[in-house]
Formats: sequence, C-alpha cells, structure tokens
Amino acid sequence: MSVLWAKLWFDLWHQKARTVLVVTSVAAGVFAVGGIFGMSDQLIDGMDESHRKTQPSHINMFLQHAVGLANAEQLAKLPGVEGVDLGNQISVRYKMQQAAEWRGGNIVTRSDYAHQTYDVVTLKAGSWPTRNTIGVERLTAQYFGLKVGDTVLLEMPDETARPFQITGLMRQPLVEPPQFGGDAVFFMDNQGLERLGIPDGRFFNLKARTVPYSEENARAAAAQIKDRLAKDRISVGATLFQGPTEHWARPLVEGVQLVLEVLAVVSLMMSVVLVTNTVTAIITEQTNQIGIIKAIGGTRRVIGRLYLSGVAFYGVLAFLISVPLGGLLAFGASRWFLNMFNIEHEIFELSRRAFGFQVMAALAVPLLAALHPVLRGVAITVRQALASYGLGTGQFGRGRFEQALERAGLGRLPAGPALALGNMFRRKERLLLTQVVLIAAGAMFMSVLSLNESLIFTLDTDLARRAYNIRFVFVREERVNRVLPAVVAMPEVAAAELWYVHPVSVLRAGQRAREVGSGAQIIGVPFGSDMYVPRMLEGRWLTNRATNEIMISREMADENGLRVGDAVSLDMGEFGTSPWSVAGIFKVAHRKVGDPDPVYAPADAVKAATKKFEQGSRLLVRTRSQSAADVEAVYRRINDALEARQVIVSTFGSATTAEDKVFALGQFSVVTALLLVVAVVVAVVGGLGLMGSLAISVVERTREVGVMRAVGARSRTIMIMFLLEGVLQAAVSWLLAVPLAFVVARPFARALGQVMLKMDLDFKFAFSAAGIWLVCVLVIAVLASAMPAQRAARIRVSESLAYA
Repeated sequence: MSVLWAKLWFDLWHQKARTVLVVTSVAAGVFAVGGIFGMSDQLIDGMDESHRKTQPSHINMFLQHAVGLANAEQLAKLPGVEGVDLGNQISVRYKMQQAAEWRGGNIVTRSDYAHQTYDVVTLKAGSWPTRNTIGVERLTAQYFGLKVGDTVLLEMPDETARPFQITGLMRQPLVEPPQFGGDAVFFMDNQGLERLGIPDGRFFNLKARTVPYSEENARAAAAQIKDRLAKDRISVGATLFQGPTEHWARPLVEGVQLVLEVLAVVSLMMSVVLVTNTVTAIITEQTNQIGIIKAIGGTRRVIGRLYLSGVAFYGVLAFLISVPLGGLLAFGASRWFLNMFNIEHEIFELSRRAFGFQVMAALAVPLLAALHPVLRGVAITVRQALASYGLGTGQFGRGRFEQALERAGLGRLPAGPALALGNMFRRKERLLLTQVVLIAAGAMFMSVLSLNESLIFTLDTDLARRAYNIRFVFVREERVNRVLPAVVAMPEVAAAELWYVHPVSVLRAGQRAREVGSGAQIIGVPFGSDMYVPRMLEGRWLTNRATNEIMISREMADENGLRVGDAVSLDMGEFGTSPWSVAGIFKVAHRKVGDPDPVYAPADAVKAATKKFEQGSRLLVRTRSQSAADVEAVYRRINDALEARQVIVSTFGSATTAEDKVFALGQFSVVTALLLVVAVVVAVVGGLGLMGSLAISVVERTREVGVMRAVGARSRTIMIMFLLEGVLQAAVSWLLAVPLAFVVARPFARALGQVMLKMDLDFKFAFSAAGIWLVCVLVIAVLASAMPAQRAARIRVSESLAYA
C-alpha cells in the first residue's frame, strides 16, 4: 500500500499543472459558495442587529403642522401606544465655501439627544451640537469629505449665510445614500433650530411604538394618532412603518440573496465538470497502470480508494485556499453594502452556514463527481488495460452528426480548421460537459446585462410618460397667483401647472386600507393635463372634471383587494370623509423608500372636498430645452424666484427628471454590480473548464501529435490546431448561449423586477451583451487554449512514441 500512496503523491507533484488546474477550478466554485452565502448571512444579520440597537420606532410620522410636548403626552396615553418621541427633519440650504452655490440638505433635531427613546441617533466622534454648532451624518461626511472641525455655511431666514462649525460625527438609522442622490444630513439642537425660524419645543416629526407589536396594531395605533391630531387641525404628511426586529431593507436583500445563491450553486456545479473531466483524463492516461496494479493483486477497492484519495486531496487544497478568500469576499462585500445603508460592519467573522457549505462543496461534491469515472476505470479488465495506450476511444466520422458535417462541406475546409473541428467532436461526452459550462456562463452573463438594460428601459419608459422636466414640492400650500405667473413668464419655460396634494387615508367598509408607502396622498390633477399620465393597467385615466373618482396603484389594489368600480371613502383629516369610487389602477415603475402611495383624482373634485380652491403644493414645469444643463439652470432660476416670494421649497421630492433617473439607477446598480461579479466568476470557471478539456485532449493525443511531427508538422501548426479547437468550442458555445440567454433573461428580469420593484420589468434584451460575450469568450478560449497548445507543441517524436 505504501507504494501506491507514493504513486499518488508522485502523480500530484509530477503533474503540477494539472494539480493547479483542478485545485483552482474547485476553489473557484467553493470560493463563490463561501463568499456569497457568507455575504448573505452577514448582510441579514448585520442589518437586523443594527436595526434592533437603534430601538426602532414602529410608527414614524412627518407632520405638516408642529406639535409640542403636551401633544406627545396626550398621544402616549392612547390605547396600544407604548410611548412617543419628538424631533424635527427640515429642509435647509448649505454650502462649503462662500463662493460656492447653495445645495439642498436636511437638518435633523431631537427633543433631547441625551434621552432619546426611538430611532436613536448615535454620536460617533466629537460632541453633540449646541446653539452655534452642528453635527454631520457619517455618510454625508464620507461622501463630501467633511470632518469634525470643518465649517459649513447655512442659509438663515433672512437669506444670509451663517457659518457653523462641525463638532460631532453622528449616525442616523434611516438615510438616503448621498452617492445615489440623497441629500446631506446635518444635526442641530432645539436652540440652534430657533435660528432657522422654528421655535424651541415645536416639532414636525413624531415617533411612536405600540405594545404588543404587530403590523395590524401599529397601523391601528397610527390611525388613532392621526384622528387625535386631526382634532387639533394637525395634518400628517407621511407615515413610515417598521418592525422591531427586521431591517426595512431586508426584503430587497433576501430577494437578491436568493438569486446570488442560485448563481453560486451554478458556479459550483460547473466546477464539478472540471473534476469529472480531469479524473476521466487521469483514468484514461493511466489505464495501463491500472492493469499493472490489478495484475500484481490490486483490487477494485484499493484502486478506487487511490484515485478518490487524489480527488480528496484536490478538495482539501481547494478548501484551504477558498475558505479565507471566501471569508474576505463576504466581509468586504458586506462591509461595502451595509455602509450604503449606514451600517458599520467592522468585525471579521466566518459564517457557520457558509463554512458548512464550503466543506461539502470542497470535499463531498468533488468525490461524488469523480465517482462515476473512477468506477468505470477500475472496472476495466487486466487484458483491456494492458492493451490500451491511454489514447481514449473517441473517433470522428462514424456518427450521423459527423457524416452530416462531411456532407455540409467539412472536407472543403482548410486542413487546420477541418482537423480542429473533427477533433472537437471526437469525445462528445467531454465536449457536452465543456459546452454546458461555457453556455451556462454565457447565458448568465448576457442575462445579467439584459437585466440592467431592462431596468434602464423600464425607467426610461416611465419617465417618458412625464411631460415635465422639473418638480417642486412646497412645504405648505401656495396660491396659484403667487407661484404660476412668475414661472410661466420665464422664456425658458414652455408650460407649468400647480397640483394640489394632501395626505389621505383610503377606507373600505369603514376600515383603513393598507398603504404601500409612507401613507397615501391624494393628488388633484387639472382636467386635460398631459404633465403625467401613468400606465393604466385596468379602468381608465381621468375623464370627468368633477366626479369623485380615484386612480390607485396596483400595489394598493392588490394589498386591499380593490378593483375598478369599488366604492371607498377618503379620510382627509381636518377636511372630513367623503365617498369616492375606484376608476382605474395604474403601474408605478419606481418609488423611493418612504414615498407616499399616490392616489390621483380630478383637481376640481379634490378642491371641492378640501375647499382649497386656487391652491397647490406641487409645481410641475416643462422647459423648452431638454438639455440636462439647461434644465438644471432653469431649476435654479425658478428656485431663486420662489424664494424671493417666500415660497418654502422642500428638498423632499423636489428634483429634475434627470436626477430622479440617476437616483433610481444608483439603487439598482448595487444589485446589478453584485450579479455581474458572480457572472464574471462563472465565466472564469467556464474558462477553466475549457482549459481542462483541451489539456485532456493533449494527453489523449500524445502519440497522434508525435506522428504529426514525424511527418513534418511544425510546432506552430500543432499549436494553431489546438488554439483553433478552443476557439471553435467557444464559438459553438456562443451560438447556443445567445438563444438560451434570450429565453432565460426574460423570466430572470421578471423575478428581479418583482423583488426590487414589485412589478414586471419592461423586458429588453441587451443585444450588445451578445457582442461583448463573443469577445469575452473568444479571449477566454485563446487564454485557456494557450497552455495546452504550448504543451502539445513541445512534445517530441521520441516522447510521443514512448508514451504509455
């Protein structure tokens, strides 16, 4: 037995290239499994743990009128309400230098930083803000390069710029990432906020928790709070709901996590193909050695254990390489991803689940993959083994497929391509396995790029339904004659409309409907307006000027079982409740986290219900020029004109259409980037599979190469033959991968659309991806074929004739 083990170690060491190839291929799959499963666990655990530490509120209300501590005490006594915490989040303009232009940002305050109750803001460095100082949110500091000790200029109510020193670096649980278009966030205390015109003790943000917690109890408590505030003529602009244990972004991560884990398993399965091919090559090459071992008394069990031990050694080496690398990938990717959600992830750890999967992937899976070729190899008789030269039995020309190729003109091809094509089909089983790897890699790569193309196409389609370039949201209702004349008079403006928007609750049979966003808003659309018409799925768009009919989103309809023609009531707070009917259901392409659920209705009907005639709070502007630079210039000019008329513009929702698109694509780019990384890993595994297949082909055709050299074939000719074989395999895989990708990409995009947008994407196949993959797979083929081709070109006649 010691001689056999010595043979095993000799084979592993003597065939270093093969050992490295197999270990690398297995490690690639194990690395993908460990990295992706580890990342999934760390993302979920990190998000939930961070969420729980902040003492998350169950109800987070943004008010249109201020409340005081007395209101909070009354609300805390309502049934089911555990407690209430107050704060502020208001719009502000800031700049870093005196000569710079103003930017929109947010100021956050808490009633008492030292005694916060819910959604706790934490101090990471420095000190809490005072009357003359501010704090900066950590994501804002990272993105804009700010630090403690820097000075920021804030715009005062008298339009002067007042410097404030940053004395604290702070973290707020829910922040829109600045890199995706989120505004800068600063912190002040109540005395500092007085300098911006908000009296000490007046708050526009209310946070509450319910006991015991359930989603139904939280919504019921929110309804009670709204009703109680309505009695004091205090309107609620938006309401956010969140659970106490799970982070608000968990559903998005879980959906993407499922897709990534499937891709990781696919990558592992493709690396298994390399193990199968390699073990087959070893058995083929050493068939005569198996006969000798059997002739001197070696049993099937001993021989099978010998070769399976070699496979186990490959797995152990792959495991030792991939575990730390997979752990680093999981930690690095999780840290980067969590940081975008304002979560610090600094402690390196290995996921137990990922570690267990890596053990199975590195040890059990390769052994199972090798079992079939090993059993087939050890079953050979001594006579068959000793009569074999280790060349394999693959031949070209006897099958129907080969004969069809001959009739199609294979014989008329030049000698090099004809020989390469014939050699490719000699071992059809191995060709099939290699093609499966390359086709899967190509289909996955093109599907990911098509997903990105579909996301962009979906957003473009929705944005194309907008006939406006600029949207302004006002803090309070403004009169039409105070806003529109000055805007319409600008030569750069083609048209402008002022829409009335008000918080509303939809009631069905007296019960509040479940709202999809942060509550619902009724939007009064002027009759005949073309500024925005959403994509209608059922029913119709506004056709009657003053009828009490509403258009709701598909999400609201599905959540509440509402259909066209259903009768509902709208609770408009201080304006009372009135009967309405559902006239249409539309599709929402993209909604920011916390955006209210839009409910469209005729402007005349909304004005009649609210008695708010000739007023509005949302300004839509269509510019004459469609250039992004021109639109931005018009935005600034209108903003300045509104400020001159003391119209307070909210940074929440005010933007150009181009900015909306950038923000939306920024959110999706995280997902597509992760998927593309996995697709690249799959492509690498595909390249390794092709390299292994060609390496086996060189081994099997050693004597054949020697005969070619004996009759005058040059090294360059032999090298080109193997390179052509690799390129032909890549080309065939591309021809098959393109139609497969076209079939797979549509359901793939539909599934991701449901995960990220709760809707089916407008599918668009990325035909450019087919061209990109053709270039990539040909480059991979050339690189993968180079080493086997060089090895074949170095074979000497004496070595080949002495082979086996």
